[in-house]
Amino acid sequence: MLTVDEVLNLNYYKKADYTGWINGMRFLIRREAPEDGGAVFHAFVWPGPLIFQLADPDTMADMTAPFSEEGRQAVVDWINGQYESCPDRFSHERKVLQ
Repeated sequence: MLTVDEVLNLNYYKKADYTGWINGMRFLIRREAPEDGGAVFHAFVWPGPLIFQLADPDTMADMTAPFSEEGRQAVVDWINGQYESCPDRFSHERKVLQ
């Protein structure tokens, strides 16, 4: 599972997105700064193997959290919860037809 130490510190997100893979589940974490409010984390998960830009948006789930240490922990907990709630959805193992 993903840990808060793996998702890097807040300064990283001011310059880049963070992407990863957990047993067939792809994820992306980015910082967004809307004009009408403060910065937030925006996290996405979807079944692999495709990268974010090529994945079907209908297969994605997303969430936002405040851009803070607490928000970073919330993102990690949400990503782990997405995988734990439905690991078969993200399985990258191909079924063999007999």
